Amino acid sequence: MRLLDKRLINLFSRSPRKPLHRRDIAEMLNLRGGERKQLTGILRKMVENGIVEQRKGAYRLAQQQESVVGVFIQTWQGYGFLRLDNENQEDLFIPAKCVATAMDGDRVQVRKRFSSRDGRPYGEIVGVLERAHKKLLGSYRQLARGGEVWPLDVKLGRGIRVGQQDDVNPGDIVEVEIERFASGTSSSSGRIVAVLGAADDPQVDIETVIRSHALPHQFSSGVLAEAAKLGAEIAADEIGRRRDLRKLPLLTIDGETAQDFDDAVALRKEEDGTYRLWVCIADVAHYVTEDSALDAAARERGTSVYFPGYCLPMLPEALSHGICSLNPQEDRLVMTAELLFNPAGERLTSTFYSAVMRSRARLTYTEVAACLDQAGKQHLSVEIIHQLQEMSALAESLGSMRKERGSLDLDVPEVDIVLDEAGRPIDLVKTERTKAHRLIEEFMLAANEAVATFLEQHNCSFLYRIHESPALDKLQDFQQLAAECGVGLVLGKNLQHDLQNLLAEMTDRPEARLLNQQLLRSLQQARYAPENKGHFGLAAQCYCHFTSPIRRYPDLSVHRTLKKALSVTRSKKIAPDAALFELAVDCSAKERRAMTAERDLVALRCCQFMEKHLGEQFSGIISAATEFGFFVELENIFVEGLVHVRSLTGDYFTFDPTTRTLIGERRRQTYRVGMPVRIKVLKVESGRRRLDFTLVEQR
Repeated sequence: MRLLDKRLINLFSRSPRKPLHRRDIAEMLNLRGGERKQLTGILRKMVENGIVEQRKGAYRLAQQQESVVGVFIQTWQGYGFLRLDNENQEDLFIPAKCVATAMDGDRVQVRKRFSSRDGRPYGEIVGVLERAHKKLLGSYRQLARGGEVWPLDVKLGRGIRVGQQDDVNPGDIVEVEIERFASGTSSSSGRIVAVLGAADDPQVDIETVIRSHALPHQFSSGVLAEAAKLGAEIAADEIGRRRDLRKLPLLTIDGETAQDFDDAVALRKEEDGTYRLWVCIADVAHYVTEDSALDAAARERGTSVYFPGYCLPMLPEALSHGICSLNPQEDRLVMTAELLFNPAGERLTSTFYSAVMRSRARLTYTEVAACLDQAGKQHLSVEIIHQLQEMSALAESLGSMRKERGSLDLDVPEVDIVLDEAGRPIDLVKTERTKAHRLIEEFMLAANEAVATFLEQHNCSFLYRIHESPALDKLQDFQQLAAECGVGLVLGKNLQHDLQNLLAEMTDRPEARLLNQQLLRSLQQARYAPENKGHFGLAAQCYCHFTSPIRRYPDLSVHRTLKKALSVTRSKKIAPDAALFELAVDCSAKERRAMTAERDLVALRCCQFMEKHLGEQFSGIISAATEFGFFVELENIFVEGLVHVRSLTGDYFTFDPTTRTLIGERRRQTYRVGMPVRIKVLKVESGRRRLDFTLVEQR
């Protein structure tokens, strides 16, 4: 091979994907005279052996077409990305024209190609290996011949032919089973397996979200029969085996609409100034035994799911609202944590046992908060008022103790959706955390931590609730956001106290909720694990979930472990087995599934509420800025929408990723996170859970 040929190969090898024009090649190789004249002929010969001419006069090395496998993630615009099995590799872009018949979530085989314009890689789907959607939800449309079901999720493509449907009305929401997927020019076809009802029915919305997120929503006849056999009475011999707490002034404190009461509390201030706290938790494990049908159903759900105005319970009503619920003036079986604290909130002793109790009263957060603020005006007994005041004092000490050790109190106000009788949203109201909420939270946290410490000291294998330390890059992003909002954050050795100081400084600022939200997103997600890794957010060395066995399966699992620990003493730690690792992963996944479904329906209800306010103006704050515009969160109702960059008139705006700011090129007008603005509601797309705003003015 001649010297010039070798130099050409070396040059192409340094930039294998980037096309090089003949003129650029000559300059880069510093070719003169005769060598320049030879270049064209050499390139033509090389095209036949290892070089590709992508466009006239532009060449690059021929690339072997690599085939890769992964999960296709599609956007509503049609294009998507291939999420590769190797998590260390970046997602591969799939243009809309290269999607073929794949649907969002499908496992696909992709041929890797390179752009002729800039040499960047992209993918072309050449085969679907595994379909993600055998069934889907859609809206029925009547055709001249037969009908079609158009997916509610626009990412799932075009209509599915279903033939003539005499018992389905146009616009009804249905579930369709796909019998033949699209191929080439032919569309998908299938059969309707369920008719959910009219699209404007709020109950259909709930059913749609339940099915979209694959939430188990019906108990089998075997499960219901097993629940019915439990009855509503407690055997006398069972009461005799337990500690009798029925004379204690135990109270339940919950929200106004709560129907399942997991926990009851009582407090007595001792003569030496210490506080004796009883936290009694429904003994669900007594009724739901391992390997029973009830247990399998609870494990399948993992958690109760709470939608606005509707609950999808983990356990049948006979248990969740009946024999397990700590209803007032009824005998109930409980597992009890009896804790002794000094006046500063330090736990001195802890004792755990099975008991029987009888709640004196069912109080609401509103009643308790009003009592603590204006004790003399409440229609409660003197005994209850006095106990609540003592409880509030202990809760304040417990909160101060947690704060001293670095616990983060992330106060992120949420929106409460007010529904009419039919279940349609009529108002969005900011929720308030009162002294009553904090009181119960402190007592439940104290009980959870005490149980976890006891189980660890007794060498038990159980499900910890862990929250690992945040990644540095996430905190640095948050640090930059805080700086943009005018608040300094130094990432020192005592990170939790640094974050505490920032939250305290932000308390009365308009950006407080935004920064609380962003900090929450910067932290790791709490999860269940069979190994103790501590809880960063609570600054707790050892923590678990014990206080909600009616609605969380991990708590039920911890109850079973606690019962065994109270009857058997272990001399050394037993390593967690594979089943406990599997349970931890499963419970964490079920928790995330429930949270996603809950947020989905809340977002839908918010959009439905905003449909009534098209064209109206609201005040808000910029919550995020991107290259395509900025998001605005409305004041007090916390609904978020997009002001698209196309709607910003009078200038051409570019995005600065360093400061995350949109900047006008001529007038230098800027839009950044934390900036107060006034917007008008332009468009509502409930199906996509999306709001579009236009900017009225910067405030």
